[in-house]
Amino acid sequence: MNQQALVISVRLLDDRYHGNGTWPPSPFRLFQALVAAAYTGSTASDTEAVALRWLEQLPPPVVLSPACKQSALTTYYVPRNGADAQQGNLAAAAKKRDAKLAKPWLFDGQEPLHYVWFFAERADEAQTLTELSERLYQLGRGVDMAFAWAEQLSADQAQQIIIQHAGPVFRPTPQGVSNTLDCPSPSRSLDSLLTRYQGQLKRLRKGEFHKPPLPIFQPTGYNCPSSLLLFDIQNQHGDVAAQTLTAAAQFTQRLVELAKSRLKQYFPEYAERYLAGIGANDADKALRIRVIPLPSIGHQHTNPDIRRVLVEVPADCPLLLADVEWAFAGWPLEFDPETAEIDPHTPVLVKANDHKMLEHYGISGQQADRIWRTVTPVALPLGKSLPAQSGAERVLKQGQLHHAARQALRHCGITAPVQILSIQREPFDSTGTLAEDFAFQRFDRSRLYHLELAFPEPMTGPLVIGDGRYLGLGLMRPATESPRSVMRFAINPSNRPTLQSRSDMLQAVRRALMSLDRQLFGQASRLISGHEADGSAARSGNHQHIFLAADDNDGDGLLDCLLVAAPWGCDRNAKYSNGDRERFEMVVSRLMTVRAGALGIISLQLHDDTTNPDDSLLGSAKRWKTISAYLPTRCPKTLAQADDAIRVDVVNECLRRGLPEPKVEILNIHQGRKGGIKAQLSLSFAVSVAGPLLLGKDSHEGGGLFGVD
Repeated sequence: MNQQALVISVRLLDDRYHGNGTWPPSPFRLFQALVAAAYTGSTASDTEAVALRWLEQLPPPVVLSPACKQSALTTYYVPRNGADAQQGNLAAAAKKRDAKLAKPWLFDGQEPLHYVWFFAERADEAQTLTELSERLYQLGRGVDMAFAWAEQLSADQAQQIIIQHAGPVFRPTPQGVSNTLDCPSPSRSLDSLLTRYQGQLKRLRKGEFHKPPLPIFQPTGYNCPSSLLLFDIQNQHGDVAAQTLTAAAQFTQRLVELAKSRLKQYFPEYAERYLAGIGANDADKALRIRVIPLPSIGHQHTNPDIRRVLVEVPADCPLLLADVEWAFAGWPLEFDPETAEIDPHTPVLVKANDHKMLEHYGISGQQADRIWRTVTPVALPLGKSLPAQSGAERVLKQGQLHHAARQALRHCGITAPVQILSIQREPFDSTGTLAEDFAFQRFDRSRLYHLELAFPEPMTGPLVIGDGRYLGLGLMRPATESPRSVMRFAINPSNRPTLQSRSDMLQAVRRALMSLDRQLFGQASRLISGHEADGSAARSGNHQHIFLAADDNDGDGLLDCLLVAAPWGCDRNAKYSNGDRERFEMVVSRLMTVRAGALGIISLQLHDDTTNPDDSLLGSAKRWKTISAYLPTRCPKTLAQADDAIRVDVVNECLRRGLPEPKVEILNIHQGRKGGIKAQLSLSFAVSVAGPLLLGKDSHEGGGLFGVD
């Protein structure tokens, strides 16, 4: 069979589209435009009518559109169609105007829209439509003038156009219901449009207005998410029949086998390929049905047995959702093959009415999360390996595990730069189970690990990764993100302070944070202000209040980065409570604007990701160099003693902060007008040290800031 494709390309004369509905213009809208082109002059040729009836029989097309955005709502005032009421006085009628609202879609007018229909063999009707397309004059409303051209190509050539298209691609997903485009309805749309046209001609009859009949079209899902079916596991008496957590893979395999045997009678090819994965290739992965056993979670004392099953059906899966539901629901999992007798304790899947527990897996909730942890272990794409004995072997093993985890994410279509926080055999929850206890068939214990991941953007579930994702392994749940110890803000380019005003800006930042602290908790705390409850300066000898720093990353003489660090973020020996961590998170994360007196109003944008290992302030490195000068905690008496005194002071300061002892290189020393001494330094550590590095007497006010050398 030589599969063909009809590609109709439409280009609007303006860079905006006024038609009703969502972007892009629907295939039915194009069908209407073709009908209008064919019936220009009130009749169409028989060949064109046959071609249009052929087109409405085809499956919904793939739509390629340029990137677009919707404009703001605009009101236009247009003359009212009421010249009769003004006795034909057009000048008077022109003064009577009505408001009309417009919210067009904006896009690059040089980029055309493409509609790609696929069909079995070369057809004469496609050639007729190719010629008809050149008479198209409009797409959308009257102001949306357009022209079109069409080609009949091989399916491979059409696929190349789709692959190479740089803008959004809208693929039909007939089972989806959330995102729809109107498509021609087979054997009905053309007749309905002709009937509507005749109704328009006769809408005024005997002095009465008669509404013409509406056109008939078929709303079709495009780019819709997967459909989810949730089942409770019950016995024949309606009681919960929980399954053992460690038998997740065996239980899932049993469910898939039974559902496949039922669907195989009616859809033999689809049942094996899209449910059991037999004969499936890489292109079929996105269409495969996934059966996910759901352990009970949500409380630290919850027994994590499997009490529910989630069946995920991709929107463009060839098996209908109703057929999949029929294959799983209401069938006993075990029975006597000879007598067909059913044990009253055998489990059966019953469609669930309560979906609230799905929120524990990041499904159906309003909140997305960045941190995710496994509930059932991930089967990593690893070969068999011997246990690591020496330190070098363990380092090599860790590298292999990280590589395998990234491969597992890539296999699931996750290409974002995910940070792997932890890979371990032990579960993350007190009621969890060791990864090796889930070993089953080809998923031996050497491949099973629990993972904790941090995604760059918040994600929603269900999230299942790894080679065992079709057998219930690799199921993840969102985890609460730990309070941060350092927050980094970008300073709005419209009002960046100069380097010389660093101190004034940081004082304004501290005042803004104290104000937020007071608003949230009634009074400013020592953690934020650096003062005791009686107003005296905090002089406990320990670092108990926040560090502030600002930097000019691009070297243009203007500050573009603000750091706010908790005491425990700069001093590894600092003691803190959970209350301090939560207070730091609540207060600092709300900082958005700083009113800095003569410096004006400074707007800030909080960066979510402070874990970039290549960050010059927060990354890890062995060599660090001062950005703002270091002020020693004990000032040397003379400039001649400064060199040795500063070296000793820096080493002691590092040891007090819980850092390893560095080698100190003094780049230059500067003495101020009042005798104060500051120095530019370079520090070399034996091991990598993570930032931020803020050292010295004025480190709470932005002094002694180090960057990666």
